[in-house]
Amino acid sequence: MSFARTKIQQPRPRSGLLLPRPALEEALVAALLNHRVVLVCAAAGYGKSALLGRALEQLPPGHASAWVSLDEGDDLHRLLDCLIAALEPFDPPWRTAPEGLIAAATRPDGKALPDVADEIVNTLDACELPHGVIVLDDLQHLSDPACLSFLDRWLQRMSPRWTVAMAARHEPALRLGRLRAAGELADFGEAQLRFGRDEVRQLMAGSSVGDEAADALHARTAGWAAGLRLALNGARGGSPGSAIDRQAFDFLATEVLARIDPRLRGFLLQTSVLHDLDAPRCAAVSGSGGDGQAERWLEEIERLGLFATVVDDVQPTLRLHDLFRDALQHRLKLEQPQAWPQLLERAATVETDPVRRQALLLAAGQPEQAARALLHAGTGLITQGGVKTVLNLIDQFPPAFAETSAELHRVAGMANWTIWDARAAERHLGLADKLFTARGDPALAQVARGHRVITLIGLGRLHDAGAVLASLDEQQAMSTEARIVIRLARTWHAMESGALHAVAPLFDALVQALEERPALEVWFFTVPPPRQTVCRGMAPGLARWAAGALRVGGDRPWALRALALLAQGWHALWQGRLDDTAALLLRAEADALWTGHQVVARSQSLALRALLAALRGDHEAALATLQARLAEQPAGYGDWGLWHHLYFASRVASACGNAVALRDWSQRALALQPGLPDADAPRLRPWLGALGTLAWLEGRRDEAISQWRAALLHEEHIDLLGQAADVRVRLAAALVQRRALAEAASWLKPLLVDTEAGPGGALLAGEALQELSSTAWGPALAPHHALTLQRWAAMVQPRRGSSPAVATADAPEAEFLSPREAEVLAQIAEGASNKLIARALDLSPHTVKRHVANILDKLALASRGQAAAWYRAQAGSALPDR
Repeated sequence: MSFARTKIQQPRPRSGLLLPRPALEEALVAALLNHRVVLVCAAAGYGKSALLGRALEQLPPGHASAWVSLDEGDDLHRLLDCLIAALEPFDPPWRTAPEGLIAAATRPDGKALPDVADEIVNTLDACELPHGVIVLDDLQHLSDPACLSFLDRWLQRMSPRWTVAMAARHEPALRLGRLRAAGELADFGEAQLRFGRDEVRQLMAGSSVGDEAADALHARTAGWAAGLRLALNGARGGSPGSAIDRQAFDFLATEVLARIDPRLRGFLLQTSVLHDLDAPRCAAVSGSGGDGQAERWLEEIERLGLFATVVDDVQPTLRLHDLFRDALQHRLKLEQPQAWPQLLERAATVETDPVRRQALLLAAGQPEQAARALLHAGTGLITQGGVKTVLNLIDQFPPAFAETSAELHRVAGMANWTIWDARAAERHLGLADKLFTARGDPALAQVARGHRVITLIGLGRLHDAGAVLASLDEQQAMSTEARIVIRLARTWHAMESGALHAVAPLFDALVQALEERPALEVWFFTVPPPRQTVCRGMAPGLARWAAGALRVGGDRPWALRALALLAQGWHALWQGRLDDTAALLLRAEADALWTGHQVVARSQSLALRALLAALRGDHEAALATLQARLAEQPAGYGDWGLWHHLYFASRVASACGNAVALRDWSQRALALQPGLPDADAPRLRPWLGALGTLAWLEGRRDEAISQWRAALLHEEHIDLLGQAADVRVRLAAALVQRRALAEAASWLKPLLVDTEAGPGGALLAGEALQELSSTAWGPALAPHHALTLQRWAAMVQPRRGSSPAVATADAPEAEFLSPREAEVLAQIAEGASNKLIARALDLSPHTVKRHVANILDKLALASRGQAAAWYRAQAGSALPDR
């Protein structure tokens, strides 16, 4: 988990220490059962959390409850991460991987947030429960606008089978007016939470306190639960008639501390820096050693009822009430000012939650340690969709320190690159490089510099990228990570500068380095784009990369798996295995749907789908898919990114033989070129071939032949997306029509010498291939070369009306359950939870969730209960053998 597990565990005060409120508890239970939203809103110390905990324990049998405790600094990523983890015991029938939902909801544009809120609502409604309650405790800590937008949408659409209970110290900044007006929100404020005079009398009766003294206590505390608890602990203080406020609580808490064992008092003061108290952490912070003393002090704290609740039984863990913890910390700072920062540092070393750890280190006055910790955790958070969390954590540092921190600039660079803000990424990575170098840390400087090269390439600034890249000597790379980044930068620089025949050897070296570092966060940033997949000699390296990415990604619900399947799809397509391509595309799109359609996976799948449709003869679908891809292009791709998208669209239009679309997209791309940075001749030469094809389609045959011949003078530069093979085939077909067989054969022979990698870009010249395959070559072309042309032409034989989704031998898998899905369905019918299914079938929980989603999708069902009923009705007759 990227957060402390105790955030999703319900606090449970000892029953003997609770102040009973039967009437109030009955009213709250009724509200939880009959309202969509319940708001418990009062200042600190009014017993909000304890009251909600008591109410949950009184829900009817079969009713579910989940608890999320919120911390200062929690953002939407953290909120959803905690919420989904808290719901895990109820096996929600997710149709999209929860991790994918989180990634989609936290994208910078926020467009997916409403859909994510709705999908979580729908999933909750499909849970096999009569009713459930979700508690959001300490809601006052949420200030992130995205969190508030999510909650507004979520609450308005919440299923009547669930209630959201919120505890806060003040009215949350949510649009609750409509829910109140509709009678769907129940309010419990300070007026309801105050103890009445009769309640105080009843409470004090068990402590041999008379009515007159109880009335005085009621007047003195104004019915405040925290003050009454202190009174029950034997505290004295305050004057009759004066309300107990925060300052009075601090005083009374001091009185309580004066009455306990001094050693326990010291233990409480020292461990008050911790969010949660368990024996190992308390021992590490207080230095109480491994003799079991920490366990004994925790037992004593619970026995005395010192404002602590139990949040974990497996690893006995207590949480102090905020008021009491604040009072302890105030006393600690007064009595032991020198120890305060040291204790915070000790607490940070045992804190696994990155947000809490950073807060401790910053409070300890250790921003350098906090920055190093963020750099260590940041890449993992970014890979898991926590970019906004990382950027928020960076904002918590003092601005003057942040501007001079190499670590913060590097992690900011990686975060901004992930959200396509290449300009900000380049600035931060450049500063990181300078700062690491200035302090004498060349290893980290190398990595930052390599990443900066990649961002410069992304911005189209090839000359600047080349200059920086020249300063990186791979032989002097000081780590595997540095070698990977340098090789990735060299691969991209070669590809973008038109040295397309140098790409494959560089990529092979990159894959070799990657195989030494099988880490998700490393492979995730090395995904080959479509234009790289067909570079000459790429096939072996692409296959190795895809296989490695599948191993690294495993069954975890991240986009890397879909991208690896897409890489295999491109590999199959350029070899002419279109049925295999279609099957891999289906699998990749299913994975992308499950993981929430990460931007890169979405863009690549649309590209592959469009080209496959064109090669299959479904030209209308191909052009429509290209229009969708262009419309969805992220603004952060910049003008060079748009240029490449338009070039790809033009290549597919040429494969479709559509002169109108080819002219439109080529004109748009050519209009961009004057404003493109570093737009030198080698980078722009691919259009020589495309414009030749346009001339041919528009009937300007002599011009086309002349243009193609000129283009092939720069074969390496024009070979973007396999265009060199395309142009050779088109030129040869044009020459055949003029009966120039010998010259036509001379243009074809370089393609036919080494056919192991497949036809590659020649597939896009489908009609020309058909003509060449039926040509009587005679002595102009060797018979085995003529057979190769026939085989290639058969690969793209048009299948009018077919689409990639159905033109595949694997299509039945989209309609019927696989044997493994049948096994999972049988387990569901027997009432097994996801955890039990995983154990019984030796699967991971991620895989079980995916199988459940597939089952519900294929059977057009909404819930596990419906799936179980379907299974029993079928009696297994329609299922594969298990």
